[in-house]
Amino acid sequence: MGGDAPLVRERLRELSGPELYRRNAFRITGASTCAARRALVRRRQQIATAAKAGVAVGSGDARPDDLRTAFEVLDHPQRRIVDELFWLWDAPDASCPCEPELHRQHDEAVRAHARALDGELRGPGESQRPADGRPRPAGGKKGAAGGRKRPGKRPVPRRPGGATRDELWQSAARLWLKLLGQRAVWAHLRHRVAALDDKRLTEAAVTVLEAEVRRVLVSAVAGLAARTEDPARLARYCAQWQWTGRGLLGEELESRLTPLYESAAGELREAGDRLAGVPDGGGKTAATAVAATLRARVVPVVERLGAFAGFGMSLGVGQLVDTTALLLNNCAVALSPASDSAPPDRESFGLLDLALRLRPYEETRRTIEQNRARLEEAGVWFSTARPAFDPVVAALERAARQLDRRDARGAADTLEAALPSLHELRRLRRGAFAALPDVPQAVDRLCDSAAILLNNCALALGSRAGGRDLRLLELAEELCTTEESRARISANRLLVDHARQAGYGYGTPYPVRRPPRRSLRTRLEEIYYGESPVAAKVWTWVVVLLILGAVLVLS
Repeated sequence: MGGDAPLVRERLRELSGPELYRRNAFRITGASTCAARRALVRRRQQIATAAKAGVAVGSGDARPDDLRTAFEVLDHPQRRIVDELFWLWDAPDASCPCEPELHRQHDEAVRAHARALDGELRGPGESQRPADGRPRPAGGKKGAAGGRKRPGKRPVPRRPGGATRDELWQSAARLWLKLLGQRAVWAHLRHRVAALDDKRLTEAAVTVLEAEVRRVLVSAVAGLAARTEDPARLARYCAQWQWTGRGLLGEELESRLTPLYESAAGELREAGDRLAGVPDGGGKTAATAVAATLRARVVPVVERLGAFAGFGMSLGVGQLVDTTALLLNNCAVALSPASDSAPPDRESFGLLDLALRLRPYEETRRTIEQNRARLEEAGVWFSTARPAFDPVVAALERAARQLDRRDARGAADTLEAALPSLHELRRLRRGAFAALPDVPQAVDRLCDSAAILLNNCALALGSRAGGRDLRLLELAEELCTTEESRARISANRLLVDHARQAGYGYGTPYPVRRPPRRSLRTRLEEIYYGESPVAAKVWTWVVVLLILGAVLVLS
């Protein structure tokens, strides 16, 4: 290949990126792509004279260094031919035999692409001047000679009304695809090589341009990947340039995003070491600091990388996402340890939601969801369950102490006062607590404990309670939740019923009331008919005596 190939490739590298058109020498100087050397010299003199007079000529935002560099590019035909490809061809001094339609299509592609890139590079409050200080499109400024429009100036038309940013990107990708499918494009550049008539420039430069033009076009959109405020939107624009080759787009994206990837990976390693080096129980402060670092410096990078993960990059974006989500999960757990002494930290929920938003691997996702469910349960416990549990638990503990002091009446009063709270717990067990894994079982245990205490109060009060004992046993039977407790309470209730019917006292220090006295005849009848407890003994002795008498008679 000719000796001009290295210079062509060097200029292509200089133009690669979002500033593809802003760095174009013809755009900066306002010169025509068909301008001869003599015309370029006059143009340079005009700009120098106007600058001394304080009049803007060419691109009004161009700095002196930009202008000097641009004219140096135009002085070297191997570099100039590159800039010609990426600027306007429809010039009054054009002498090529191309069809006017070719020039029109080429210029439409350049204009659409330049506007799309300018829109991405322009700051939020900046309507004309680019955010990076580079010159805006030439045009709209008056020259040094009486304000007449110079023939060599090719302004970039303003964005048509109603054309959105998405439409500009779609037009740019579609027009360049259509343009590069025409052999006449390269015929035009070969004609320009011949027209420049410089021994330093050969048609080998056109061969290099044809091989590299797609990479340069892709580099423009890929270069925005590391700086855009909306990676998802830019990923849509990248998808429109996949006609250049999926591998090509992935390579360009990877070259632009690798520094961000390595930075995020380093931050993750450091954050993981900080979190792992804290002893148990003392990690809340460290977790807060690590979480702040992840939110500010890692998560934005991970989300940016994730938006472009589907374009064939070889970067381990999936593992980076998973590690970030796992560290966020660990910070959330450290901020809200498994304890009943304090409610979960609100920040923990935010960290877990952020980790799920990153879409980690399945196993990590399940772990995060389980931890979030545990924190939700703890939150319900402290906000709803604990305020309902605490009064009931306190009442049961007080009643147990009263029973230990043999104050059965006071214990019964305490338990009956706690019944409304206990019934509210049972209602919540069927409603707000039903989906929680442990709280319903805790309610059942509490109800069973209350039933046992009511049973004990009833037995301790005894028959002197005037029927309160039976009522307490009925309440206990209604509250009990285990078969063992229910069986014991039901048995005690039957015994109390039988004792009352038989006239026995129980649970009191007084003697049991004796049954009425019976006559001797009644007792003998009971013995004769076997209804008395001593009947078996009496009849046994009668039989024994009869046997002994028979033995004596027979002997």
